[in-house]
Amino acid sequence: MIHDRRRFMGRALQAGLASTLLAKTGSAEPTDRPGRERVPYRFKLAMWIDELSDADELTLEQELEVARDIGIEQVWFQSVPGLAPIPEMSDAEVDRVGERLARYGRKLFMLSAWIPFHNLPLLDLDLETMTRHPAFRKEFKAVVRSMQIAARLGAPSVLSYSFVWPGERGYGGPTWPMRWATRGGIIAEMDMEKLVKAFSLLLEQAEKYDVDLVLGMRPFNYVSSTGNFRRLAERLGSRRLKVQWSPADALLSAEWDQATAGFLNLKPYLHSLHMKDVRILDGPGADFGWRALGDGQVDYLAILRNLRDHHSDAVLALATHFRPPSGSLIEAMHINYANLKSLIAKVEDGAAA
Repeated sequence: MIHDRRRFMGRALQAGLASTLLAKTGSAEPTDRPGRERVPYRFKLAMWIDELSDADELTLEQELEVARDIGIEQVWFQSVPGLAPIPEMSDAEVDRVGERLARYGRKLFMLSAWIPFHNLPLLDLDLETMTRHPAFRKEFKAVVRSMQIAARLGAPSVLSYSFVWPGERGYGGPTWPMRWATRGGIIAEMDMEKLVKAFSLLLEQAEKYDVDLVLGMRPFNYVSSTGNFRRLAERLGSRRLKVQWSPADALLSAEWDQATAGFLNLKPYLHSLHMKDVRILDGPGADFGWRALGDGQVDYLAILRNLRDHHSDAVLALATHFRPPSGSLIEAMHINYANLKSLIAKVEDGAAA
């Protein structure tokens, strides 16, 4: 009976998080008041250029050329084709990357040293000894090196992930049904203490290099939902901590109200959005398919309206994930850009009506 009661209380706390945070952060209504002069809102666009090389094997120059052809100025990446992994780059190699960005007129708005803490199980780490764990030390050094490179290239942010749940290595692992049922998973206090320690150490480095630390969302990571990110962020209490919201991944954590309550969870920390779409066929069974933007189940119109109404500085970072019949991710990026522009036009037309 005691265990049943604890389970019930845990579920109640999880379900009640959104309403609690709504009380803390205020309603989803726009903050502008009648009669106050309002500056027209412009959506900020960027592109995750790594995805272009996944299937089409492009060089950095070709990736940047795609961004230039589409008309997107800001980019971010996790690797550079033909060069060493980012954590192993020399300053001279970094400078050559900077020269290529300048040559194509693109700006680096975020950098990631491949995928740090994306695949490392939190269960493998002990709170007292984690800084001596070889895998942790390697990933930690990679993030710090990405901070050094970001500072050298003038990028304001670096991205990290947030460790994987026990037994997870991707979509549909052993804890997936539990995390679906609890809208992202319930983080035990002992695990929260590990997360706080790990990211406190990284945030100290972020202050040193004058960059922001952005956490990416994945359904198999501990930051799998807007609620889990907000819990961690409130424990860390750092002005340097930001989040890249992935609405499709949050949907894979059954966070159906993310466009409303979820937006308010992230609003004080929102750095960018990972723009991809998904259609869920069997949530607990992890059966889903990636779709072009606007063709899935993410309520991007509501999300875009909230960004506009709150004058958010968040950047819309285009991704792909889905494949058109041709299989080309260049074509997929063009499709997602066109669909995003169509969604933005609907929001803007609604504002003018």
